[in-house]
Amino acid sequence: MKKNSNTLCAVIDIGSSAIRMLIAEQSKSGWRRLDSLEKKTELGVDVFDNNEISRKGMLECLQILTQFKEVLKTWKIDTEDVQVIGTSALREAFNKDVFIDRVFLRTGFKVRVIEGVEANQLTYAAVQEAMRTSWTKFNQSNSLVVEVSGGSTEVMLLHRGKIVGSHTYRNGTIRIQQQLKNVPSSASVMSDLIHENMTNILDNFDSDYPMKQIRHFVALGGELRFIASKIGKKQKEIWVISVKDFKEFFEKLSKMSSTEISTKYAVSLSEAATLVPLFSVYHSLLERTASKNILVPDVSIRDGVILSLGGKDKDSKRRFRLQVLASAKSLGKKCHYDEEHALHVAKLAKKIFDSLKKEHALDDRLRLLLEVAAVLHDIGVFINQSAHHKHSFYIVRNSELFGLNKDDIEVISHVVRYHRKALPGAGASHIDFNSLDRSVRMAIMKLAAILRVADALDSGHSQKIDLSNVTIDEQMMRLVTNSDVDYSLEKISLDYKGELFEEIYGINILLTGGRGSF
Repeated sequence: MKKNSNTLCAVIDIGSSAIRMLIAEQSKSGWRRLDSLEKKTELGVDVFDNNEISRKGMLECLQILTQFKEVLKTWKIDTEDVQVIGTSALREAFNKDVFIDRVFLRTGFKVRVIEGVEANQLTYAAVQEAMRTSWTKFNQSNSLVVEVSGGSTEVMLLHRGKIVGSHTYRNGTIRIQQQLKNVPSSASVMSDLIHENMTNILDNFDSDYPMKQIRHFVALGGELRFIASKIGKKQKEIWVISVKDFKEFFEKLSKMSSTEISTKYAVSLSEAATLVPLFSVYHSLLERTASKNILVPDVSIRDGVILSLGGKDKDSKRRFRLQVLASAKSLGKKCHYDEEHALHVAKLAKKIFDSLKKEHALDDRLRLLLEVAAVLHDIGVFINQSAHHKHSFYIVRNSELFGLNKDDIEVISHVVRYHRKALPGAGASHIDFNSLDRSVRMAIMKLAAILRVADALDSGHSQKIDLSNVTIDEQMMRLVTNSDVDYSLEKISLDYKGELFEEIYGINILLTGGRGSF
């Protein structure tokens, strides 16, 4: 982002039911909101019905974005200082590339389509910032953060403030309305059907994370803020709605027609039609928890994007890393992994990675992906010890990890895949690897080579070897340990698993120190 002399910037969110813009100013104390705009669209109706954006829908979006650009001119904000994101509707549109190109040619805006996991990450950052000052007990108990939009429902489970699970479900209000369009128009019937539809999702979620242990229920979205202003109480920067008041309100709403809702709450008919399915999803989730209140912070994904613009400091990077690792550990625990071994291998892998910086020229993002791969490398044992590296590959590749996108998951799953047995090569068993770009394949091989060495150093799962130093020269990587132990088993394993390392980096490995140096 180009630095603006007056420190102004904007975020535009192209959603399923609306295009929204937030304008903010950076000060010494952080970001301050200046203005916000919202224009309704039927983008989600197009995409979820026909898998593409119609010509009419595209023109509508272009008109809105052109209007937003004119507003930005009054603030003297250049297009370079505007972050434009697209969520579920754009993710699924077959013609999203055409749409993105048309937007750029007409307005100069560069649209970035984000995945559900990145949306969760940005939303989480905004929620944490709001709760930090408004609800200080937030990080002391388990919490559920939920946002129901037109195209999806985003759910995050936090254990004492740390992400242990995040999921994106394709059951937003627009989808629900489409699925139930042939159902009788009774709001109560619709509510019952949505509750039944949510049961399978909730049962699967509950099996991983006991929802009755959740004390804080955080609900996001403009509709929630609107209702909170009617039946809730303001506490600093968040609204608090008692569960009792919410259930009473929901029961009344379920007995009303869209016309009655529209008249009573002064909203459009289309907005009124979404309220029952919207609150049905929140109600279904809420019933499974032990929450006594619903917390409604005045934040959105747009606030998360704004925060990320200034979030390049060491502390924010450290917090992000810890959240990613917490998510990886949660997946490991579900697969009953050997946590002590996994974390020790991760520690050894990071030590080797840092010592090889000149040799591998990989960045900190890939260092994090190596650390996650090390944590998860053996989870396939949960399925079967035999060929567990392939089982680990499958589990990781089909999992959601907080803060990591599909490309990140692809790298991690392949590093896990090649932490043992066959080296990356030709043939049908390596078709997934060979379909990747050359630069990605090279990064995977570099990381997998390091992981193999780290895993070999704890082949007995006893954590008896710790590295005090790693030195590199043109012919040798010397792994120095002060551990006074017999590491004959590790020697044998290192002889076998060091092959890929020696091939990729062109140097041999020497383990020295303690007993059994070679």
